[in-house]
Amino acid sequence: MLNKFIVSTCDDTHHGWQHHWKDFHDDFIWLYHSQNGVKDNFKNLHYTEEEMKKTIGYTGPDKPSPRHYWNSFGNRNLIWFYPHFRMLHYFANRDKDYDYYWFFDDDVTCDNWKGFINSFDDKKEDFISWFVFQKEDYKKHLPTLDADTTSQHMWFERFPGEGDHLPFWIFQWYGSFFPVVRISHNALNTLWNITQNNLAGKWGYSEGWVPTILNGYGHTLGSLFKKDGTSDYFNVDEINIKHKHQKIEWNWI
Repeated sequence: MLNKFIVSTCDDTHHGWQHHWKDFHDDFIWLYHSQNGVKDNFKNLHYTEEEMKKTIGYTGPDKPSPRHYWNSFGNRNLIWFYPHFRMLHYFANRDKDYDYYWFFDDDVTCDNWKGFINSFDDKKEDFISWFVFQKEDYKKHLPTLDADTTSQHMWFERFPGEGDHLPFWIFQWYGSFFPVVRISHNALNTLWNITQNNLAGKWGYSEGWVPTILNGYGHTLGSLFKKDGTSDYFNVDEINIKHKHQKIEWNWI
């Protein structure tokens, strides 16, 4: 199983978090959103929002709709709101020969990266992220959104929201949390084909749109954490992975 490791970063956050990645056990690529147009140094991939839009053929609004709940102040850019766009930008411009692609936000830390990654060697799910949850019990061995979360039933009243485009035949709804994503080559290729071939459902708020679309196209989903904070993939008592130095638990959603 061939893995590629990509860490997403930007001008505002890179300096504060880059030193944590010195402990990563393997080679990785910085996927660097640079507002000043810094050019690629042949290992890492620097990009601007305009370059990303050109790569994927994005023709929508310059900013996500301020009427969407997660852009209620109107200050989110496309890269924050649609993080799968930057994944596709990477996929189009770099390596296409890997089985799985790991995308990490730069503010993710772990005290045993090698042990964490090796825990997935025999796992075949096409899409895994920090939490993947379902609107109703679809018998997918995933947690179902419930009253123990902060958003409760409102998560799926906010997604799909203004500007989210989904096929009419979607009948199962999923949400997720994106600081850690493992996605298969086949699943990335599905997302790429959707954006390139003008298929129904070209884009949407990534943390809902991506798992919902991938499930609709027959890809398998997995949640890094279960509702009780344990994991089907690794021993949480031996490996600590955090976002912004915090353990993100079910009630945070």
